[in-house]
Amino acid sequence: MKASSVNVFRKTLACPSSTLLLSFRSAALSPEVENLINHHLGSCDFCHAEVSLLGHHQPPEKRIGKAPELPINLRILAESLLSQSKFLQQQPTARHGLRLSD
Repeated sequence: MKASSVNVFRKTLACPSSTLLLSFRSAALSPEVENLINHHLGSCDFCHAEVSLLGHHQPPEKRIGKAPELPINLRILAESLLSQSKFLQQQPTARHGLRLSD
């Protein structure tokens, strides 16, 4: 038996995006947009719950980007392959990779 009066708990096309709801939580919207979202929250249980959940959102920390160190064995392999590649590019070659004589 299916209940016909039960609302489905999900985001719909009429719902604001999570990014917009996050901006709403941080009061970073115009008063007109805030009023529209407030009106929507009065009738949408899903978005109301999402706004509550977004209250736990922590903005990502700004980090100074530093590349991680390569493991030594991977670095040795990469340097070896690169030096071989440079060596082969410097060598004059004939067809089929044979070295030309002077």
